[in-house]
Amino acid sequence: MRAVSKPFKCVVLLHAFVLCSIGSPSIATISNPAQSYSTWQIAANLGHYDDAVELGQAVDQDGALKRLMDAANAKQLSEQPQWLAFIHYKPESKDNWLSQVDSPHFFMSDAGKRSPDAELNATLAALFSNQAKPPLRLTAHCRFVARRVWLEEQLPEVFALIPRQECPEFERFVEFLDAEVLTLVFPTAHPNSPSSAFGHTLLRIDKKDQRAESRLLNMSLNFAADVSPDVSATTYAIKGLSGGFEGRFRLLPYHIKLREYGQIENRDTWEYELTLDKAAVDLVLRHAYEMLISHFDYYFFSENCSYHLLSLLEVAFPDKPLTEEFEWWTIPVDTIRKLDEHQLSKPPRFVPSSIRTLRARQTALGQSDVSLSLQALKTDLDNIDAPLKQKSAPEQAAILDLLSDYERYKRLKTDPSAKGSSPREIAILSRRSKLGIKSTNPLIEQPTSSPDAGHGTSRIGIQHHYNREGSTITELSFRPAYHDFRDPSTGFDDKAAIEMALISVAHDADADKFFLKQFTLLSIESLEPRGIFFKPVSWHTNVQWQRAHANARHQFSFNVGAGTATQSSPTAPAFFVFAEADLINNPGLRDRTQLRFGASLGAQWEAIPGLRTGIETNFRQQLNGESYSFITEAWAGFAIGDQLSVNIDLAAEKRESSASNTRVTLGLRSYF
Repeated sequence: MRAVSKPFKCVVLLHAFVLCSIGSPSIATISNPAQSYSTWQIAANLGHYDDAVELGQAVDQDGALKRLMDAANAKQLSEQPQWLAFIHYKPESKDNWLSQVDSPHFFMSDAGKRSPDAELNATLAALFSNQAKPPLRLTAHCRFVARRVWLEEQLPEVFALIPRQECPEFERFVEFLDAEVLTLVFPTAHPNSPSSAFGHTLLRIDKKDQRAESRLLNMSLNFAADVSPDVSATTYAIKGLSGGFEGRFRLLPYHIKLREYGQIENRDTWEYELTLDKAAVDLVLRHAYEMLISHFDYYFFSENCSYHLLSLLEVAFPDKPLTEEFEWWTIPVDTIRKLDEHQLSKPPRFVPSSIRTLRARQTALGQSDVSLSLQALKTDLDNIDAPLKQKSAPEQAAILDLLSDYERYKRLKTDPSAKGSSPREIAILSRRSKLGIKSTNPLIEQPTSSPDAGHGTSRIGIQHHYNREGSTITELSFRPAYHDFRDPSTGFDDKAAIEMALISVAHDADADKFFLKQFTLLSIESLEPRGIFFKPVSWHTNVQWQRAHANARHQFSFNVGAGTATQSSPTAPAFFVFAEADLINNPGLRDRTQLRFGASLGAQWEAIPGLRTGIETNFRQQLNGESYSFITEAWAGFAIGDQLSVNIDLAAEKRESSASNTRVTLGLRSYF
């Protein structure tokens, strides 16, 4: 038991005499000033909740706080999964707990981060205080509402001992949200955004019986790193990996988040309505209200947006450990699968991005109408006035709808915070309104599978390499995340691939040795076909260490490439060409460190569902040196069921220091 300091006793004694002389409606009258220094009520009102607990246990044996603590202890409330979920405790070791919350003011007890029992007792003491403890603006009674309501439900026979307080701010929060349903929203993976490279999740707070259009006006609950706009890319990466940013929950209008993902970042979204009843929805939002003033250390790959949305939902299902399996890394789509596993989500709804909608409008137009639209974009609307008027009203409407959508897309892409309409938009909309025809949404082809229907994001594989010149090698690999082009495409964007921390060990049959063959820190590929309206840059990058065979030296390589891709239709082959640059470090080379430049070109195609194929040619030449490489590779990956694929790879290569070589690789991949 922690001893109460003498200076603090003096402070309490002084307050006791003042309160006895002027009276207080919040603290009981003190009849014995000689012992008033030990009254827990004064300690609680001063914000010294641990001291209040100490005094309540040691001095006021019949007091209200002591009775509440005894009742809570008898029911072992501090050990209940619900209490542990409220404070986000995780087992640090056997019989030891550690809260993942990193805001000191979230805890009522100085020992609260590690002691569920101390935090519960201090919370009971804090609920008696009618003063907010800085930096909080509200009393514990009105800020930590989820804790208070649960404790009241668990201790109905004694909880009435706590004085009631009016909490108008919380009541306004509840009234404003008017929540009936929670919907998990998943904007798909976006390689160009490091913090959302694997996708993102947030909650939308829906009212009862809403139409799809009115859901845009609801609020969303988002968890993200609090990053200053002037943070450099290097600092961003280092702090993001090491927990250097604060992660916070924030309430934001949903239409703003949807515009950010769907219009600015060109990301489709999927909406998963959760199967929570009204009581569970209310509990989650009460806890969200507590968390709005707190933060966690943010880690891109573990304690990220999806992890802490699960930890928030966990308070409604404390007996279902939603976050238990996500200790080392958390991939957003895996958290969606976890909710489905516990039957907490309904089948998803698809919401297309702006660029998908624009492409659908373009596809619906005839070639002459597309050419007319392009002419208007390149010059001015007045320049197509004559040919436009020769078309029927529906044809004019279709052209003007495409132009207005494109102008809005371009404006938001340039300035995400832009409001209102540009002069060109106004001119287009003005002409459109004179037609008197209602706009219709284009027919958009929805992806055949939602993201949660794809393969598991972790993978183990076994491969057998046969080299015409060199060793025969058997390789075993493990990849924590996420997807490459040779994996089954179901549920994934077939134009983006991201791999992280792939590691493989191999056995060289000729040398009879085991060795570390490869470690890929990060590999990203983005193939974005160019079209008439949109001309994105395709790119890729790769950082890895690799070793060709047991007797070779490890080679470090850092590759970047940028270029263009084209595809005539979603089912046709995608062709690409890249300019390439490689930084090489290999102790076995004459020039250990080399800078190489070159090019690559190739194609990828999924001719039939489940069978992905590709061919690629790469050439590299050392800058001011003799080293070069020329490699042509053809591959195929065939999906067997949901979580298994067979892969074959044929490669021919020529390097300056060796004879031509042909390599055949047969592999089996399993996903989980």
